[in-house]
Amino acid sequence: MTDETDPERETEMHLREALRHLGEAQQGDLRKTNAVALEEVSNTVSSVLREHEQDG
Repeated sequence: MTDETDPERETEMHLREALRHLGEAQQGDLRKTNAVALEEVSNTVSSVLREHEQDG
């Protein structure tokens, strides 16, 4: 199994992406509004939860 298909690796990648979006929102990144960044975090967390439900 490669890193690209490893569910734990994918979960880690999604969680790191969510943290990055939160950091951008906290820093007031002008390329994104806080609402957009928070929506992206919400979508990422939802994806992670769905992956865990499928694995279980």
